[in-house]
Amino acid sequence: AEDPYDGYKPQTGRVLIPCLEAGVPVEGLDITESMLAHCRAKLAARGLKTRLESADMRDFERPGRNALITIPFNSFLHNMTQADQIATLERCHAHLEPGGRLMLSAFHPKAAKLAEHDGTPRLIKTLPDSQGGSARVIDATRCDPLEQRLVVTRTVERLDAAGRLTSTHEMPFEMRYIWKPEMELLLTLAGFTRFVAEARTGYTLGFSPKPAIEDGDHLVWTAWRT
Repeated sequence: AEDPYDGYKPQTGRVLIPCLEAGVPVEGLDITESMLAHCRAKLAARGLKTRLESADMRDFERPGRNALITIPFNSFLHNMTQADQIATLERCHAHLEPGGRLMLSAFHPKAAKLAEHDGTPRLIKTLPDSQGGSARVIDATRCDPLEQRLVVTRTVERLDAAGRLTSTHEMPFEMRYIWKPEMELLLTLAGFTRFVAEARTGYTLGFSPKPAIEDGDHLVWTAWRT
C-alpha cells in the first residue's frame, strides 16, 4: 500500500537514536503509539534496542531515577494549560537523581511573528519521496494571544513525479507558547531552584549557543534537581 507520508516521515528518535549509537543508555516515552511504532522501525533498521513506552508526560511513572531527562523540539509546548506544564515539570523533577538535569527546548515567541499567524496557509517545506515525487508541507496557523495558543492545521500534499496532486492529509495540532519569565516561574513552582536558558542557532544536534538571548530565539532550558 502507498505510504501517504513517504518523504515526510515522523521525526521520532532524533535524539534517542544518536544517543544509542554513541553507546549512551536511553529510553523513550511518547503518548502516541503510532509514533512509537515509527521509532521502533528505525531502531530495528539500525540494529538498536531500547525500551519505548506509551506515556503522558504529565503523569508518567518510571522505576528508578535519571541523570538526564530531555524534552526536545518544542514538545513541551503541547502542554496546553499552566496546570499541564507544572505537572510535566513536577514529574520530571521527581524522576531526576540528585544533581540530575532536565533539558527542554522551546521557541521564545516574537510579537511580530505571532501577528503573522492569521490562518493563511503557508508553504513550509517540500521534500522528495522515494517514487520521484514529493511531499509538500503547508501550515495554516492562528494565534490566540489571550490564551497564548497557536492552532495549526498542517496539510501534507503528495505529488507524483509529474507534479500532479495525488493525495492530501491533514494533521491539526495546538501549542501553547511560553515567555521566558513565565518559564522561570513554572520551573520554580515545580521544585527547581537552579536553572538557566540559552539561545541556540540552528536545529541540528549540537547547535551552537548564542552570546545573548534575543526576542524570537530558540531557547534551551537546563534545570537541575539540587
